[in-house]
Amino acid sequence: MKNYRVMLVFLSILALSLLVLSVLWLLLTVVLPEYSPFTPIRFFWLWWVVDAIGYGIAIAALIIAGGLIGKYIKTRTPLSIYELRSSMITTATAVISSALLIIFLVAEILGLSTLSLIAIIALCFALIPAIISWLFAPAIINAVYSARHSPQLQEVVNEVAKNAGIKPPKAVIVPAPYPNAFAYSSPIYGSYVAVTEGLLRRMTRDELKAVIGHELGHHKHRDMHLMLLLGIVPTFIYYLGRFLLFSGIAGGGRRNERGGSALLLAVGIGVIVASILIELGVLAFSRLREFFADAHGAKVTSPWTMISALKKIHEYYSYSFRSREYIEHSKIKTLFIYAFTEPFIDLSEVLATHPPIHKRIRFLQSVTDFSNV
Repeated sequence: MKNYRVMLVFLSILALSLLVLSVLWLLLTVVLPEYSPFTPIRFFWLWWVVDAIGYGIAIAALIIAGGLIGKYIKTRTPLSIYELRSSMITTATAVISSALLIIFLVAEILGLSTLSLIAIIALCFALIPAIISWLFAPAIINAVYSARHSPQLQEVVNEVAKNAGIKPPKAVIVPAPYPNAFAYSSPIYGSYVAVTEGLLRRMTRDELKAVIGHELGHHKHRDMHLMLLLGIVPTFIYYLGRFLLFSGIAGGGRRNERGGSALLLAVGIGVIVASILIELGVLAFSRLREFFADAHGAKVTSPWTMISALKKIHEYYSYSFRSREYIEHSKIKTLFIYAFTEPFIDLSEVLATHPPIHKRIRFLQSVTDFSNV
């Protein structure tokens, strides 16, 4: 029965992939008639070749850039709410400004008409999956984790939400032995805070309030919306580079407004590399938002309670290999309050959505005023 379900999922993904590729093929033959006619076989073959090239370029850029940046951020921890806010504004501004600069440069090199046609397709590929995920995420997460509403946990969430001055989200319990908590929401299904059974068993009531305060901080600061909007930026830039690369390979010796396929290839490779750098900026912004959520957990309880809760979670994952392995292979890794940061050519923290525990504790110990959170 299990093998049957795995095969069914595989066939469903394959069918969906073929559908997406077929729609893309039709779109490209309409908006890029100079590259038509494409036979479906040639199109699909080229698509997978470009896919492999794109991933290869991305991984190489990630290793080089991540290794350089990783050495820098090892010692970087915000030491006050003011410094944290400044870092968040600077990082978000850098991500958006970099994307705009890339768009302007590509328009200048290739011409506005070439850019606009490809950019529309790239934006659709970046925007549509993100919006669908945002709208239906709670239903997917509740099904994957078998989350169920808990009146007892709801009382604690209501109490913490009242102290935070926000409307309480729905409280659910996840039947899992490892300690974890996460926040998620959508305009269709509303807002949720999920806590695992493993966390409930290991936390005191005050520590549980601190963890819930952290998750409510994500709701209060609208982190789901911010990360959705900012996360679209590098995805759009990546697809822009990928479609430029595809056009360069598919175009052969044909010429566009400003140049031939060699120029499209070069620009496509450069844009893909730039998208990886922008993605690293988005991940840095995510880590800063986690500091901000920790500060909110400390505000509704106390810094030392928040630190105690983080230490307990860290101690568990430091000795539980099975749970560590589960998180590392999870498809919803960003929903874990804990992140692994063992060194691998300095990439672990660079690629993490959460800062390492020792930095989070150092931050909480350094802040003297949480009133502005």
